[in-house]
Amino acid sequence: MIILLASRDFGRSLDCMKTISHVPNSLRSAGRELRLSLAHPLDQLSREQFVRAWSAVAYLFPGLHPDGFEEADSGWPRALKGFAAEAWRRADAGELADEELYPGDAQWSGLYDRMHSREPDEMERRFALAADHGESLNV
Repeated sequence: MIILLASRDFGRSLDCMKTISHVPNSLRSAGRELRLSLAHPLDQLSREQFVRAWSAVAYLFPGLHPDGFEEADSGWPRALKGFAAEAWRRADAGELADEELYPGDAQWSGLYDRMHSREPDEMERRFALAADHGESLNV
């Protein structure tokens, strides 16, 4: 019996350790993800739903940084501060890994998708990110 309980707890801890990442494939898909999340209280979104929405924020607004979002000069629009507050609440509770709190791939992809000229290594990285996330790019 003890072995079964230990195995169950071990499995649960492994599930908690898995990180979820999401990189939107276009401005349109990121906007859709954000709109869908706003239809519900942020604290009631599943972890996956929240990470997808939070990654959409990073993709759409790559100049925003989660640190210091409450400060007056942070640049965070009032309508989006709730996302940052919820991200920090979840991170402090151990529900978000650092890679989820700071979705750098989504942020970088948002910048890349707005660029007019692209270097071959940048294109290679963007296509690799899209392939990693199982989405084709709308180029």
